Amino acid sequence: MIAKCETVGIEIAHNGLVNREDIAKDFSSRNLRLPNQIINGDSTDVEVREIAKSAVNGSFDAIIADPPYGIRESTSYNELSPLEELFTSISSDANDANRQRLIKRGGKLVAFVPVTDEQDLEEMLPSEDLTDKAGLEFELSREQPLNEKLSRWLVSYICVK
Repeated sequence: MIAKCETVGIEIAHNGLVNREDIAKDFSSRNLRLPNQIINGDSTDVEVREIAKSAVNGSFDAIIADPPYGIRESTSYNELSPLEELFTSISSDANDANRQRLIKRGGKLVAFVPVTDEQDLEEMLPSEDLTDKAGLEFELSREQPLNEKLSRWLVSYICVK
């Protein structure tokens, strides 16, 4: 039941780009329970993750991520993609005895991944090794074509460890 659903929003953009009050208004306009907290920060930052977990008193049943891949659907990024960085964070929390897991066993991680017509989805996803280290297992994907050259894929993983 949605009324009992506890959520936390983490938004990396500053208020000039994404206004947190607008996020709260969006929840209200849809008759959804407001997030327990809306955090300005990066979900790959340990302190931000700890604040998020404390806002719901523990690990998450589900994580929905639309990470910033660059400026407006750009798929260029540094060494690790934002999804790989998130998987690394999940792995880090799961393997640190002093921290609570980010996602519960049996929980879901759902994320959007932009893919150009010159790429395929598999090359844009975290490696099997990183997926395994994060305790996740690929579940399914669905394509949302945006134009002739770009799609974004909704991908789903389940936490198995």
